[in-house]
Amino acid sequence: MENYAGIDVSLELSSVCVVDAQGKILKEAKVTSEPDALVEFFETLGFAVKRIGLEAGPL
Repeated sequence: MENYAGIDVSLELSSVCVVDAQGKILKEAKVTSEPDALVEFFETLGFAVKRIGLEAGPL
């Protein structure tokens, strides 16, 4: 099954939402806006994410 994630980036915390191919929410979280924290979040999901979309904003 394919899973997808969206990240709404902010200065301190980023909101992450992971959904399956049907749009069912699998996981939502607030993660520190640091590369290592985001990598750790995705590594601890226990399943692969095919694509990650970022908000189109100034950050």
